[in-house]
Amino acid sequence: MSSLSKWGGASALAIAASYIFGFAMFLGVIDRTGYERGAGDIAFVIDQHAMMSLALIVLYPLAASALCILVVALRRAVPDSGWGEVAAIFGGIWAALLFASGFVGLSGMQAVVSLADDAPDMAQSTWAAVATIQDALGGGIELVGGIWMALVSWMTMRSGIVPRALAWTGMFFGAVGCATVIPDFGDLVDIFGLGQILWFSWIGVVLLRAPSKTI
Repeated sequence: MSSLSKWGGASALAIAASYIFGFAMFLGVIDRTGYERGAGDIAFVIDQHAMMSLALIVLYPLAASALCILVVALRRAVPDSGWGEVAAIFGGIWAALLFASGFVGLSGMQAVVSLADDAPDMAQSTWAAVATIQDALGGGIELVGGIWMALVSWMTMRSGIVPRALAWTGMFFGAVGCATVIPDFGDLVDIFGLGQILWFSWIGVVLLRAPSKTI
């Protein structure tokens, strides 16, 4: 059990690191300046294919793999209860959505690059569809992740295994994630992402430092 909690803590820190890496890549490395909409989207995908692929791999399949470990570690950390099972289900669904979103983005970019020369119009329509699907699966609406974060924070607070400040932080940002399902609140997704960096980092440290008798 102690070993699993340590793996969970390391996984939480890895997820936080993936978010930091993603923000750094899309804000500081992958530059969209000079690319207009339409044909510019395709040129952007072709020029930035390698960097975008790297960013997607880290942000989605790698983060989702770490999330699977964390979900199980946190499920084992709290007393058996029906709510624990509910939280684990939402965590598993969230991990699956992250895997799917990453795979759609990676496959979609490859398809666009292949179509760009011979069928530019089809490449544009393909990229528009890929972007919409990927946004819906993992990025534009954070309802599933928000529910999991809020539930886990509530349960760990009730069990007394994390500081109350950490639990309230998780419940707050979980609620922010849930609110992104409302169209007018879609911009909250960036706040949710920043909140996840704080929450995953914090709970990762707690798990790594917790004595085996506690977690």
